[in-house]
Amino acid sequence: MKKFYIKTLGCKANFSDGQSIEADLLSRGFLTAGSAEEADFVVVNSCTVTDEADLQSKKAVRDLMKKNPGVKVVFTGCGAEVDPDSVMGLPGVSAVIGNQDKFNAAALIEAHVGKEGAVPEVLGGVSAYGELRSRHPMDREWPLPEEGAIAAPVLPEGSSTFRTRSFLKIQEGCDSFCTYCIIPYGRGPARSLRIEAVLERIDGLVARGIREVVLTGTNIGDYGLDWNGSFELDSLVEAILTKTGIERLRIGSLDPTEVSDRLIGLMESFEAFCPHFHVSLQHMESGILKLMKRKYNGDAVLDLFERISRMDRKPFIGMDVITGFPGETDGVFEAMRQKLSQLEWNRLHVFPYSEREGTPATRLPGRVEMSVRKARARTLQELSLSRLVRVHAASRNALIKGVLLEGRVRGPDGKRDWISGYSPDYQRVLVPVPEAVELRNCIVEISTSRWIVDRASGEVSWVGAIHE
Repeated sequence: MKKFYIKTLGCKANFSDGQSIEADLLSRGFLTAGSAEEADFVVVNSCTVTDEADLQSKKAVRDLMKKNPGVKVVFTGCGAEVDPDSVMGLPGVSAVIGNQDKFNAAALIEAHVGKEGAVPEVLGGVSAYGELRSRHPMDREWPLPEEGAIAAPVLPEGSSTFRTRSFLKIQEGCDSFCTYCIIPYGRGPARSLRIEAVLERIDGLVARGIREVVLTGTNIGDYGLDWNGSFELDSLVEAILTKTGIERLRIGSLDPTEVSDRLIGLMESFEAFCPHFHVSLQHMESGILKLMKRKYNGDAVLDLFERISRMDRKPFIGMDVITGFPGETDGVFEAMRQKLSQLEWNRLHVFPYSEREGTPATRLPGRVEMSVRKARARTLQELSLSRLVRVHAASRNALIKGVLLEGRVRGPDGKRDWISGYSPDYQRVLVPVPEAVELRNCIVEISTSRWIVDRASGEVSWVGAIHE
């Protein structure tokens, strides 16, 4: 039987899509390849949120062709949906499948790779870029969640993406149309699974041995709006915590105004709800947020931190921040840096603004030079790293409880006889474990001895031993 390899780029929702495609291909008798070199065909699950991300997705095709000349490449994801014409011109691309047909990708791939001497073709209903831009996403045909486009099924243990943590996509699409973002065109309008369907999927994951579920989607803040007209994420979380046996639950990115008092209360009340918020902040200054067409201002951000500060169960707070957006002067950036310095958070994920062709932000005045964007990003990355180091220094020689061990990694000595994991409050831990010992999916206590800093990733990790 033919072997396949999946290369996924971009967000957690895309990784969930990759799991779905893999599970469907496996159910059809295909086999996973250990590497791209061993594969008969490769699926590139692309990202196109910025011009740079689009270039990286296309570069992935070229890199794969170098490793395995002549391999069939199936290009899917947001890049395939937004601009199929440019993708078809890439050497090695055998087929293009847009997001609107991703739920049926495995069947389309099976038919395509079974053809003798198949010529490059667009599979499914994806349209050319010019037509896409001339029509609102609401006017196009998008699959409903019930058709299988949302949540990843449970994967067999032998699959390459088996994890102790499972990303469960509860929602697809976005209605926000931020000025820098093309994703509403790549993933369509907001649609979400019903609560009962999510509970059923989580029960399946629990039965499979999954101990932690991460709720993800294109914009989970829109969850429930399509079928109930109101924000239903809080109700979903409460139902999961009270009606399923999942041991640990995390939620994906939320805007500051989407972290409700009810959600905070659930985190305080239920041990299974991991104390961890990832905030899609983007900026602190109201003027820039308005230019971005975000749905909140700087005061709403400060209000969120005020509400979180009153929590007894202190959460890990990670935040996405964009530097160098049009209109961000030196003074505006410095104001944001000072505010960030005074707030209590744990880590920043910083991105220098990268244009995306066709978005309104490319027409805004006040363009910031790329060198300045990157310099400002480095400033905030250093702020983030120093904050993480300070947090670790304050709890030296700590006993970290509830660490879910996930998989083997290369340790600080360069050997792969280490295993990594995360605590409920998202502290990363590295533990030396002999190869003969299998501890993946175990929840343990760790006695820490030191921490190590990875400046390239901005990650700080505890090094320790399993507490007996």
